[in-house]
Amino acid sequence: MLGPDPTAITDATSIAALRTALNAADDSAIARLDLLESQTIPEPAVLAGRWVRWFELGRVAPYEASNVSTTVGGMTPRLADVAGFYRAFGMSVSGDRPDHIVAQLEFLAITLLTEAEAIERGDGERAEIAAKATRSFLRDHLGGWIDAWAARVSAIAELEAWFPYAAAAADLVRSEAARRNVIPLRDAAALTADAGVADDLEATITCEDDDPLGPGDHTMVVPGA
Repeated sequence: MLGPDPTAITDATSIAALRTALNAADDSAIARLDLLESQTIPEPAVLAGRWVRWFELGRVAPYEASNVSTTVGGMTPRLADVAGFYRAFGMSVSGDRPDHIVAQLEFLAITLLTEAEAIERGDGERAEIAAKATRSFLRDHLGGWIDAWAARVSAIAELEAWFPYAAAAADLVRSEAARRNVIPLRDAAALTADAGVADDLEATITCEDDDPLGPGDHTMVVPGA
């Protein structure tokens, strides 16, 4: 829903599946989808053009490092830290930077699923590894910027079609952080609406050993990239 391919946000089956998932989770994020009922969704070609104009050109960049202030070392240290989380779980991102919103949400989903499966099997050590990764990732990365990004999406009328999904994702992340007693590290810098995406070549993460998920490669693909 938050990738460059507009098909999902215009597909009734995908929207219904998301409603079912959110209802099963009994989370307040389901209320965000009610906003869809008052919208007239443009044609996919129009949506694709808006994605390029606002997301790809950097005005509402869906990247962590583009939504927080950079340090002396630029965005590279932040990207390297995100990459370290993925490598620890044998994950890789294909076709885009590791700090893309889709990749970060998928990684969080993987750690939550890993923890749940480990608990079901009675593997306390594996469950704690996954839980620790979830807490750290929420604190140091995803939890610290997704709210601000969703708010920036809401401020632009042409991005109305994406706002329910951005807001629902932010709600889910916020509730998971609260459930785990995590206070995300938030950057106090307020970026302007036309803040650009800094140039960086770190788009692909390669898998390494010591994979808590077990043998094999696990690739996170940013849709349409």
